[in-house]
Amino acid sequence: MFGAACNNILNFFSFNNPVFIQFRRIFMQVFSSQEKTISYPGSVVTIGNFDGIHLGHRALIRLAVHEAKARGCVSALVTFEPHPQEIIHSKQSVLRICTSVHQLRLLEELGLDELHVIPFTNELSQMPPEEFALKFLIKRFDLAKLVIGYDFRFGKSRAGDFILLENLSRKYNFSLEEVPPIQEKGQTVSSTLIRELLQEYRFEEIPSYLGRDFSIFGKTVHGEQRGQKIGFPTANIQPGIDLALPKGVYVSKIKLAEKIHFGVTNVGKRPTFGKNDLTVETWLFDFKEDIYGKDLEIFPIFQLRPEKKFTSTDHLKNQIKQDIEAARNYIAEHELELAPSLTS
Repeated sequence: MFGAACNNILNFFSFNNPVFIQFRRIFMQVFSSQEKTISYPGSVVTIGNFDGIHLGHRALIRLAVHEAKARGCVSALVTFEPHPQEIIHSKQSVLRICTSVHQLRLLEELGLDELHVIPFTNELSQMPPEEFALKFLIKRFDLAKLVIGYDFRFGKSRAGDFILLENLSRKYNFSLEEVPPIQEKGQTVSSTLIRELLQEYRFEEIPSYLGRDFSIFGKTVHGEQRGQKIGFPTANIQPGIDLALPKGVYVSKIKLAEKIHFGVTNVGKRPTFGKNDLTVETWLFDFKEDIYGKDLEIFPIFQLRPEKKFTSTDHLKNQIKQDIEAARNYIAEHELELAPSLTS
């Protein structure tokens, strides 16, 4: 999930980069290796998968950042890529809430100093819990404090738990704190809950648990110009992951350079053209600017229809016209406005 984004950030914000060292409290440094890295004396660390950066994740991260500042330490987050479940259950793809670049942006906004993305492998999945804790937490950092979620498990068969970490904390002299579950509207906040809400198109309920409107964020890339050729040029994002949002065509709000637009967004694999990579394609209403390489954030509002394979380009073109008309009617009927009320 973090692969390409990590490489780009690592190339610029290398540890030896004097610009980074001068402003290390402003920029988040990213490490992507199983091996021990250079670390500042004293670290407050949290660990987990953190898909979506929901309210429960934010509680962990904010506590780690607060404790680090209070102690004069570095705050660090340890996560894994690919998702451990994709290795343990090799035929199972984990549906994600966030793109990698979105995840990085959200984490940096929370004030973290370091992000450690550990490549998860079959060998790592078989590692005994104590060895796991020693390698990726105790020996990797000058560990001052470890902050974990109430459901954090680690090591082979997920056998590692709070009790094991508590014993290790006494042996290796670090503090340990377990953060209880965050409850909202009678439910425990979790990535699983948010994925379920996305699968059921319950977009208005998601901010209560995610802490923001659900969105797809990324840089626009050059596609195959098929939309341009049939009269509907689109801004394209390649998520690089399987999104929890069901494939289909959506009425959407789009945030571009701090301005809000309406549009129609297709989330899918373009079966009409025999493609199999997930792409997010958005046609913005009354918009003709070149925005390749620009940051784009898409907020789905309502699904117009599921993804469909068409027998010809003409059939697809006619359907796009119908989708645009349906989207405009939906916006008018629901009196939607372009006010910048979106929270990303």
